[in-house]
Amino acid sequence: MANGWRLLKDLAWERRWAIAVGLAALVAVDFLQLCVPRLIKFAVDDLASARATSISLLWQAAGVLGLALGMACLRLLWRPLLMGFSRQVERGLRQRLFEHLQDMHLGYLVDHSPGELMARSTNDLNNIRMATGIGLVAAMDGLVLGTAALGFMLYISPLLTLLAVLPMPLIVALTRVQSGRLHRRYQEVQEAFGQITEQVREVMSGIGLIKAYALREGQEARLATAGRGYLELNMGLAKLLALFFPLMIFFTNLSLAVVLGAGGWLTVGGSITAGDFVAFAAYLSLLTWPMMALGWVVSLVQRAKASLLRVEEVLSARPQVQDPARPRFIAAGAPLGLEVRGLTFAYPGQAAPALQDVSLLVPDGQTTALVGRVGSAKSTLLALLCRVYDPPAGSVLLAGVDVLELSQAHLRSLVVQVPQEAFLFSATVRANLLLGRPQASEEEMWAALTAAELAGEVRALEQGLDTMLGERAHTLSGGQRQRLALARALILDPPVLVLDDPLSAVDTETEQRILHNLAALRAGRTTLVVSHRLKSVAFAQRIYVLDQGRVVEEGRHQDLMRAGGVYQQLFAEQAILAELEA
Repeated sequence: MANGWRLLKDLAWERRWAIAVGLAALVAVDFLQLCVPRLIKFAVDDLASARATSISLLWQAAGVLGLALGMACLRLLWRPLLMGFSRQVERGLRQRLFEHLQDMHLGYLVDHSPGELMARSTNDLNNIRMATGIGLVAAMDGLVLGTAALGFMLYISPLLTLLAVLPMPLIVALTRVQSGRLHRRYQEVQEAFGQITEQVREVMSGIGLIKAYALREGQEARLATAGRGYLELNMGLAKLLALFFPLMIFFTNLSLAVVLGAGGWLTVGGSITAGDFVAFAAYLSLLTWPMMALGWVVSLVQRAKASLLRVEEVLSARPQVQDPARPRFIAAGAPLGLEVRGLTFAYPGQAAPALQDVSLLVPDGQTTALVGRVGSAKSTLLALLCRVYDPPAGSVLLAGVDVLELSQAHLRSLVVQVPQEAFLFSATVRANLLLGRPQASEEEMWAALTAAELAGEVRALEQGLDTMLGERAHTLSGGQRQRLALARALILDPPVLVLDDPLSAVDTETEQRILHNLAALRAGRTTLVVSHRLKSVAFAQRIYVLDQGRVVEEGRHQDLMRAGGVYQQLFAEQAILAELEA
């Protein structure tokens, strides 16, 4: 848990003066609280000896009231300082988690579900906040108050103190036994919470599919099973706590029973005064809180320890795609051609390579197409071009420079990819368009929408560019979302544009118009187009055909058709399907 503890220590050091003042105020509160039984002792002794007067009792009552006011003012001081520190810890860890997840490679985010990561970013951080806030306060309060109360008790009667603390070792032993069990149970509960969070997120994201296929009963049963499992784990934890806290209360009350029995005889025998007996009972009640707090603090610490371990698992994971120590930069205006040389790549944990000895060239200023059957690894190749995964050294070059020698930010500022699955934020059309270039003008936005054949449909919206799209832009059709994502990329006017079949949900005629617009708009710019519709990319200066992870053909459309290979077969199959659909 090095990263997590280091962050906690760093935050504590940054706020050391606020923490010091807060702890000082907390100790002062405890000191004033310890003075109250002393005033009560004097009042009881005066009453027992008939020395009390209305004036003396009034002054003693005023003293108690003054102590109470002092404690109230000091609590107003330490609460925002110490509780504020816990909020700083929560914010710092959440920010660190978010930044770290942004740096992680795609494979890590695929292997770890969003629901699980959300649970670690919310519920686990809340547990850590509780331990560093109220847990720290209870621990410090219990230590100071318990030690001081024990000292006053020894001052009043060492014998009675010895009798009163006899049950205390049993509390320590109980705490040691239960702490390990609590830690394991808290880990299990947190893991189950992450799983059920992911399941709920998945169901809410796929609510349309669930309604379309009438899957409500099955999903409800699945969620009910997960809920029962989560409930059983929580009930197991509750049983441990149900045993833990009542036993601690029993042992502390056992001490009180001993004091009442033995202290009464000492008072009757004259060893201590009636005021001492009352004060001793008051100090014992103050000592009861630290004993109670001990169990609660242990519970908070064990819960926070389990949560910090889960957070640390994320923070300690290292991204497989990292920037070089001394990244190179490609000068502005340099010819930006893409080249792949003998690329062989297998996904982590997979023995069979997805790509084998792939070589191709995307010349600067030209439009190149990449086609192939479903599963031929086209998207894998594009992911390597943009370093979503790292290719082997020297296998992918931009402007003659190995992409591994470029920083990810620099590479992706030069090479912009439009994926097949268009992701849009729950914002306005304008906000989604300006995502990568906020300073773009109104004219540039409409030009991009026109090129994407979407300008007329946006104008028809009730508020035009300022229309809210709703969650994941559900108010738009699949084709409209794809075209809006394409327009967003066109506004950037990148040196190299990579289109990963971004018009799969658009009809053929519209797709051909859009590609015709792109050919004119990006004349003299480097463009790589991937499409499952061969007819749409027939205009490209060069076409590469992937089949089972290998480049099996390359050339112009006419040459590939005459060759009678895979390209011609795919073209013929699509022509027959088009006729059947017509």
